[in-house]
Amino acid sequence: MALVRVQVPASTTNLGPGFDALGVALRIYNRMELDILPWGVALEVEGEGRDVIPKDESNVCVQAVKRVFDRVGRPFNGLWMKQRNHIPLARGLGSSSAAIVGGIVGANILLGSPLGMDALVQIAVEMEGHPDNVVPALIGGFCISATTTNGKTIYTRMPVVEDYRWVIVIPDFEVSTQAARQKLPGEVSMGDAIFNVQRVGTLMAAFATGRDELFKDAMQDRLHQPYRAELMGPLEEVFEAAYRAGALGACISGAGPCILAICRDHPGRVGNAMREVYESHGIGCRMHVLRIDPRGAHAVDPGSVFGPGVSSLAQASV
Repeated sequence: MALVRVQVPASTTNLGPGFDALGVALRIYNRMELDILPWGVALEVEGEGRDVIPKDESNVCVQAVKRVFDRVGRPFNGLWMKQRNHIPLARGLGSSSAAIVGGIVGANILLGSPLGMDALVQIAVEMEGHPDNVVPALIGGFCISATTTNGKTIYTRMPVVEDYRWVIVIPDFEVSTQAARQKLPGEVSMGDAIFNVQRVGTLMAAFATGRDELFKDAMQDRLHQPYRAELMGPLEEVFEAAYRAGALGACISGAGPCILAICRDHPGRVGNAMREVYESHGIGCRMHVLRIDPRGAHAVDPGSVFGPGVSSLAQASV
């Protein structure tokens, strides 16, 4: 079989009030090259996580490949894979989801694409445990997803005004999804639930119609951010700096600790303002200014050369 090359975008989720429901694909990419071997697993890792990601069958990307082989009833004997990672680990940008999605999509292509998108989504959600990262990584764009009472994932892409900029600040410390989940309460009040439902609806209307004045209120949250704040460093100071510099809205990206700010103008100024807060606390960080990735995971021509792992806008705007 021919070598398969797959590109998978990063994802940011929650967007404030949309806990475990809203997700957006962003133009930072992991790339995987895959080929079938007659036996054994040979794995190379470059870039983010190269010193900590397993290079054997326990690798989550390899596990995703095996899951697809099992689902279609094909024997898994061996695999060669090279991962070129630009999505930082344990920062709230969907690195684990990108690994799962890359393995699933790559395996499906290796086998002649026997599975459709719905089947790929179901496998990805089974592995990740929730759909908000894996759905945008698979289909691209701004996505909303939910789990039905019988366990099926339903999902759709939502319209977004194209000229928003997504400013991501990545501090130099990790927060695991498990640690962030452990901070959440088992129950919330009816008032807090209503608060978030109102803001999710308002936020989606703001993105679809370009109502900039709605974002600051619409991105408030009572379900997860207040409980996770102690893991996020100088969170409120970072939010305040973003708004002073012109951000329309700001929130924790996924489980954190990355911070996301939505801008229409001066995204570099907003990112630098957030970065200066971290640096004033002795915390280093990186910053990207991104657009939405519209494609999601897809095959790349094996004869082509992979480009940079972050969109040119990020490089030009910082």
